[in-house]
Amino acid sequence: MENLKYRGTSRVLSTAASLILFLIFAVCMLVIIGAGAGIYSRINSGYEATYGSSAAIKYVSNKIRASDSCEIIENGSGIALTNGNVLCVIYSGSEGIYEKNSSSEHPASADGGELVLKADSMNVTEEGGLYEITVTCGGNTASVLVRRSDNSGNN
Repeated sequence: MENLKYRGTSRVLSTAASLILFLIFAVCMLVIIGAGAGIYSRINSGYEATYGSSAAIKYVSNKIRASDSCEIIENGSGIALTNGNVLCVIYSGSEGIYEKNSSSEHPASADGGELVLKADSMNVTEEGGLYEITVTCGGNTASVLVRRSDNSGNN
């Protein structure tokens, strides 16, 4: 009779030990998944910030290279580009970088454009024919120097 009593206790202890091992495994897996999600989130936000500033710089620099004439407006937070009889104004606004196209007969103004890229700020300066574009996106700042192409065939 005592043998049956010890067998029941032995089964209960064996089952409890198995459940405890399973719970430890489950908790470890949840910790690993949580750590992986945190790492992925940091990598993704860094990539988005880098992509945003890089894309904005490439976009604005290509627009400058393709234009016939450039004029910095709004104390460097925007640039007015003329290509034929089309005026393109690219400027930094509250949510990002905006672009507005109109006839070159209209005055250049930094309002009423369409959101092109999300960025914190953009600044354009010019010195000696070189335009410096500086973009801040997600805390990362990137800049590049651009020379406007000579449309007469000489670059």
